[in-house]
Amino acid sequence: MDKGNKPNRLLWILGIAAVAAFLIILGLYIAYFKNLSVTNDSATWGTFGDYLGGTLNPIISFLALIGLLYTIHQQAQEMQATREELKQAAEQQRQQVKQQSRQSEIFNLQQFESSFFSLLEQHNEAVEKIEVEATNEEIYYAYNDKLGGIAGCKPSEELSNSHAIKSINQHYELKSYFNLLFQILKFISISLSHNSKNSELNNSEDSKITIKDFDSDNKISKKKLSQEYITPRERMYSGILRSFIPNHILKLLALNCLTIDEFSQDYELETLYNFQGLLNRYALLEQLQLSCTNLKKIDISSLINEDNAIHFLILTSHIDIASAFGNSNILAKSKEFFNYRFNYWLTVKTKSLHNKQYELKNIKRKIIRLEPMLCEEYEMLDISERKELLILPEGQNYFRQPDDNFNAWKQEYLEKLKNEKKYYEEKINEINAELKQIEENKKAWLESLQIEDNRAIYSIS
Repeated sequence: MDKGNKPNRLLWILGIAAVAAFLIILGLYIAYFKNLSVTNDSATWGTFGDYLGGTLNPIISFLALIGLLYTIHQQAQEMQATREELKQAAEQQRQQVKQQSRQSEIFNLQQFESSFFSLLEQHNEAVEKIEVEATNEEIYYAYNDKLGGIAGCKPSEELSNSHAIKSINQHYELKSYFNLLFQILKFISISLSHNSKNSELNNSEDSKITIKDFDSDNKISKKKLSQEYITPRERMYSGILRSFIPNHILKLLALNCLTIDEFSQDYELETLYNFQGLLNRYALLEQLQLSCTNLKKIDISSLINEDNAIHFLILTSHIDIASAFGNSNILAKSKEFFNYRFNYWLTVKTKSLHNKQYELKNIKRKIIRLEPMLCEEYEMLDISERKELLILPEGQNYFRQPDDNFNAWKQEYLEKLKNEKKYYEEKINEINAELKQIEENKKAWLESLQIEDNRAIYSIS
């Protein structure tokens, strides 16, 4: 008999057990009480009924209990079997969904790659057509001459980053290329971004980039696009794209995404916040190479650098595009180079001040020594002492030797020294004023650009 017949078998067993119990109890009644006759005495029947009820009821109840427990056990087994079947069915369904999801992911990736490499081909064709020499020269001449005298001026429209942005906007092919680049980056972010599973990194609900995130172009949307959490595939494909952008284009890309400064409001220019966000997201300027000067020993030639303008211009927006440089030290170099311009002139002027103060001290010392000097005292000086007394400031040869009229010669020489003294005092005042102005200009620029002060001490070659 199979499992499906077990309940029926149990019923038969319990039924037979009940009948057997009835027969045994009836047999015992007859055996002990020897009474088989039928009577009309209700008391006798009552006694017989009490006997049967008192003996059979517990047995039948016990058998019924066994049957109930067995039934419950069977139902539990059946429910467990049902649960196992449902679990297996659910697991199969999950596997099917997972498989379908995987197939869908592969299909979507294939579609993405097809579109991406098609866009990449268009990108490379656009790069080959771009000629930026004229634009670079325009930017170079717009800023480099002015940067040479930046220590003598405060932030103004003359050094506004709008001049660079306008130069790029006027280059049709270059501007079209940047629009294409933006669309490719946008395509990567929308197609490959996912919600972060690490709540410490980001809000999982805000990690996924969607088309709606590009509906507005402001600091809020930029912040969303700039988030640090990006998927490995985003990193890989953006890295492929970045490898095809030549360095001379990267320079102009950094300038294309500058934040419009306070002196550019009248030019109706717009800050490309979303573009900034994508540059930050994919560290697109990490491979940017700029000419940098070794600042350990400086001279005037160090102020001339083909990338001076770019070093300066990226500082006007360094807070908004800092992440775009990734692990590169370009920003640190640019800040150092900018501080260097002011510190160079401060060092030069300070050295000149010290030289003038030294010469003034010597002049005063010679006046004090010469005023009470007599001819006999002068004649007692040895050759080296006379040379030291007669040498003019800053090594301007020597004053002539005294003639027969010593007093007239002395008066003439004292007049010469007093004129030199007045000249050096005036120059010292001028240099002090220049130092003060340079410090004020530097402070204004540091506040405008929001960069830290650098009090590095340089040696003047």
